[in-house]
Amino acid sequence: MINRETRPIAVDALRKLMERILLAGGCDAETSQILADVHLESDLRGVSVQGLNHLVNSHIQKLRKRKEDPNGKPRIEKEGDTFALVDGNSGPGPIAAFFAVDLAVKKAKKTGCCIVGIRNSHDIYQVGLYVERIAREGLVGFVYSDDVVPVVHPLGGSEPVIGSNPMAVAIPTENEPFLLDFAPCATLPTYVRYSKRYGTELPAGVSVDSEGNPTTDPIAVCDGAGYQGDKGAISPLGNKGYGLLLVIDFLSGAFVGCDMGMDHIYKSDSRKGHFFMAINPAIFGDLEIFRQAVSGRIRQLKESKKAPGVSEIRVPGERSFKNRNRAFREGSVLIDTELWKDTVALCNELGVEVPE
Repeated sequence: MINRETRPIAVDALRKLMERILLAGGCDAETSQILADVHLESDLRGVSVQGLNHLVNSHIQKLRKRKEDPNGKPRIEKEGDTFALVDGNSGPGPIAAFFAVDLAVKKAKKTGCCIVGIRNSHDIYQVGLYVERIAREGLVGFVYSDDVVPVVHPLGGSEPVIGSNPMAVAIPTENEPFLLDFAPCATLPTYVRYSKRYGTELPAGVSVDSEGNPTTDPIAVCDGAGYQGDKGAISPLGNKGYGLLLVIDFLSGAFVGCDMGMDHIYKSDSRKGHFFMAINPAIFGDLEIFRQAVSGRIRQLKESKKAPGVSEIRVPGERSFKNRNRAFREGSVLIDTELWKDTVALCNELGVEVPE
């Protein structure tokens, strides 16, 4: 989206750097390793907004200020054969999310379907990682996650009153899972921050100013760095995206006993929630036949007639897996040079060693 300078960082060096930063932020060794892997996966897959960028400019700040308990561990609050409610104990979101996923997988394999809600939690970052884990167990996975900083306006409105609310779905195939991971809004607040930093405009049609007029000026739009109600807002992804944003609000907020939207701003004790679901294809038939059918349908799509100038038809998740394989093959990922300056400054402040 934004033309910028980058520098290569060795994959192993980047992982170890993230671990050291998290340890310095108060996480124990096991938590640091898990969180570092989550952020690293985002950089490996080309989703840099959730990688080192998010760790340095957001996540570590919450940990240091103890807005998020570095070592809070999840626990089951209530459960049945086909459901569970997990208390995240205000710990790092990915720790509770992996706990919930493994619980959902175990129950769904036994009963056919399981839903797990998490409350009293924090950001889980790239939501596709969790449903991918479900799909690799031969199950269909869903995740909805409520965002605590409103940055999106309702359809017909101009005020930021809805979070960017990511969701993901993963389905097992004969190869890599089909993986749909997105936020139903026209752009992300991180891209607004990038545009401000690089002095570039936002694409047309992704945001409005505080009066509700279309704008490409990132200064006029909230960027997710805290609530900015006096600024304009990111637009929903059309009427269908607007509807999905609300569905995610309702299922990962109200349904699991958590807050939504502006309550995250006005309530001092607001709680963030997530919603997971795992479905076992074996309840309707043979898993391998299901995998074959899904894979066959994907092949039909990829072999269909291409538009002029198109070299390949892809399906959701395919580019992410290719990026990851390429990063491991080359042994490095590209990191934004301005982000690297932020990283070096943070490491100097924390007394963390910076790789050459």
